[in-house]
Amino acid sequence: MTPQDGQTWGPIIGIGIAVIAMTLRARSGKAKAMNFITLWIVPLMLLTMLAVLTYASHLKPLEYLWVVVGLAAGSALGWQRGRMMPIHIDPETGKPMVKTSAAALVFILGLMAVRVLLRGFFEGHAADWHINPMLVSDIFLAFAVGLLGTSRIEMFIRARRLVAEHRAVA
Repeated sequence: MTPQDGQTWGPIIGIGIAVIAMTLRARSGKAKAMNFITLWIVPLMLLTMLAVLTYASHLKPLEYLWVVVGLAAGSALGWQRGRMMPIHIDPETGKPMVKTSAAALVFILGLMAVRVLLRGFFEGHAADWHINPMLVSDIFLAFAVGLLGTSRIEMFIRARRLVAEHRAVA
């Protein structure tokens, strides 16, 4: 087995495990209580990680613009993913509950597949196009941070609004 085999099979195995875990969670049909603290702390931690890793890549000033574009694209799709997650208020406890959405599952799996395909394509052609391979990696990282962070932020905003409405009625 060569290192290239691991680079090819690693993401495929990871996606396979993620598919199984996400499918089992979605099939359980159970809503779980939302934790308001992690809904805004995790995006902050992801953004900090992105800043540190991107800074460590020693990109040229103009290349940082591409990282911001990746972050913006991921954020736009993350907002849509967050909207796909059904949130309701538990009538007994008054806590916001979230249930894994089949549409959100298909959405994230599709994005993971596109990422694997595009990453191989861009990294394979980086030398031909005179693109820094670290830039390609950082753009995909920024996209993922935007996707995951913004979906949590959208869910936080919506859950907070639902809790306020529930308290106003009660």
